[in-house]
Amino acid sequence: MEAFFANIFSYPTVFFTVILLVLAVYWLFAILGMVDIDVLDLDMDVDVDLEGMTGLAGLLVTLGLTGVPVTVVMTLLALLAWLLSYFAVHLLFFWDHGSLMSYLVGSALIPAAIAVAIPVTAQLIKPLKPLFRKVYTPPPDKVLLGRSCKVRSTRVDERFGEAIADLDGASLILRIRGEAEKNLQRGDPVVLIEYRPDDNSYWVVPEAEFNNND
Repeated sequence: MEAFFANIFSYPTVFFTVILLVLAVYWLFAILGMVDIDVLDLDMDVDVDLEGMTGLAGLLVTLGLTGVPVTVVMTLLALLAWLLSYFAVHLLFFWDHGSLMSYLVGSALIPAAIAVAIPVTAQLIKPLKPLFRKVYTPPPDKVLLGRSCKVRSTRVDERFGEAIADLDGASLILRIRGEAEKNLQRGDPVVLIEYRPDDNSYWVVPEAEFNNND
């Protein structure tokens, strides 16, 4: 166990260890409903046209890393690179940790581990793409408007919120927005009253308020 901790907190493995720790905190917040699963808000469409795509989104499309939330891609990529780095250090490094050679070889190992992890990650997410397409692709707006759903996140305000809606036996995760003064919390029933295309979200009101206005 001592050797394990020495390896994961030594260079270059510590680079990926820190990333995994940050991602672990993120996933904890996501499970608690404190952040969106697709918090980085990049296009999840598998069949994206490369024309006009720039920056990180274009790079992910080129590498085949689209179709699932970017946070899932980052987690798998970091985990695979961490494993490659760990075993390379454990099996191949015969010099002392902290030596000049360990830093020189370690600096080359980081991009090498990422390069190897990218195509493996692209293959691993392929079975997940249909799942996320079903979960995150909502039906036409008019089908959902007026429906009741339950708040999934720890809060709902003008900038944040998630809810789960049941449609024909399928559970859909929706972005929702509402007035912070309503103090909506996890499990509260709300009604979708307006679709907001700017951020692909739905404006909601408490179910009791909606029924009282009928």
